[in-house]
Amino acid sequence: MINKELFAKDPLALDLLNNGVSRVTNARDANEEKVVRFELQTFVCDGQYAAGLTRILRSYLTSLDKPEQAAAWVSGFYGCGKSHLVKMLRFLWTNHKFGDGAAARSLVNELPAEIEELLKELDTEAKRRGSIHAAAGTMGEGGVRHARLSVLSIIFRSLGLPGAFHQASFLLWLKQNGHLEKVKANLKQNGRSLEQELPNLFVSPHLAAALVACDPTLPQNAAEVRTLLTAQFPERKSDISNDDMLRAIRAALGDEKGGLPCTLVVLDEVQQFIAGNAQIAYDIQEMAEVLCKNLDGKLLLVATGQSALTDVPNLQRLLARFKIPVQLTDADVDSVIRTVLLQKRPDCTELLANLMEECVGEISRQLAQSRLATRQEDRSFYVTDYPLLPVRRRFWECAMLLEEAVVEPIVRYAIHRA
Repeated sequence: MINKELFAKDPLALDLLNNGVSRVTNARDANEEKVVRFELQTFVCDGQYAAGLTRILRSYLTSLDKPEQAAAWVSGFYGCGKSHLVKMLRFLWTNHKFGDGAAARSLVNELPAEIEELLKELDTEAKRRGSIHAAAGTMGEGGVRHARLSVLSIIFRSLGLPGAFHQASFLLWLKQNGHLEKVKANLKQNGRSLEQELPNLFVSPHLAAALVACDPTLPQNAAEVRTLLTAQFPERKSDISNDDMLRAIRAALGDEKGGLPCTLVVLDEVQQFIAGNAQIAYDIQEMAEVLCKNLDGKLLLVATGQSALTDVPNLQRLLARFKIPVQLTDADVDSVIRTVLLQKRPDCTELLANLMEECVGEISRQLAQSRLATRQEDRSFYVTDYPLLPVRRRFWECAMLLEEAVVEPIVRYAIHRA
């Protein structure tokens, strides 16, 4: 028997659709949905992944009748699965329906019973309170370097609106005033579309003419309408106020009576967005407080960063807002790798265990007399980690840390000198 025949999934045929990197999105096209489906099917919900989801969901549900929600901060080293975890939460939250009718929760191999119960309770609360919604994205995506505008861009895109504040605000105004479908119909009659004209909001003669045709209260001169649009929906070069942000969120998410859905907002790579800037850290702190306190207890904010909030001075100011810490470790990553990539066929585990037992003496001599040498606890991982031995895993971890600590500074120094 050759190595590949030991595995539950043929390693040569297994296609990592996300290339091992999870990108937080709202899955608005077929290609993104295909990746999300793969990630749900390979999601290993145990360890800190399960504990984190449980803590986040339970906190939200117990605070629904309170005026304030606690935000969550998911942290851990690069590659530990932070983005993957919050992305899975985003799709489990709404039980996203795929094109063939499959539901997100049904695709996960095995959700813990407690999480299933919490998700059912979330569905019940969403029906009782109107609806449910989720928005997810990476802070600073699209070059937006202002905290409130970046959050609004993520929420707008989750609704199929453009991420730019002025364009989304214009579309929301059209909808609120009953003009949206009329403007679309008028543009279509003239061989144009709203998607074509929106990027040219301030100068498009076709869009101005469509507005004149559907709203008699506007100036009947297209040039004057364009001037009004420029004044009413200016392109933002600086951040907006908290009040403007709240108004925009209520306009985008609220129903006819002003009610809000049970809403999840996932902000990925917040620590990278802050990047040591004290002012941006303060803006995130203030923005999080406003979202948690002023949206009827309906909005849950979840953010990610490589460091725990207590580890970095600029992040410590966020402690009062992000009260649900979820810390991921390398043990969680190892569990995923063993389940998704290294899982062995049930009929091969005993055969492999016997083989490893026969070779235990030879294995124990590898890197003997070093701090990487074989340990007693290694034996429990011989079968699950095969063909990689624990002693060799430690060697490669050490080698990669050495490269990061020694080689990279030398390269940077050489580039600087050049």
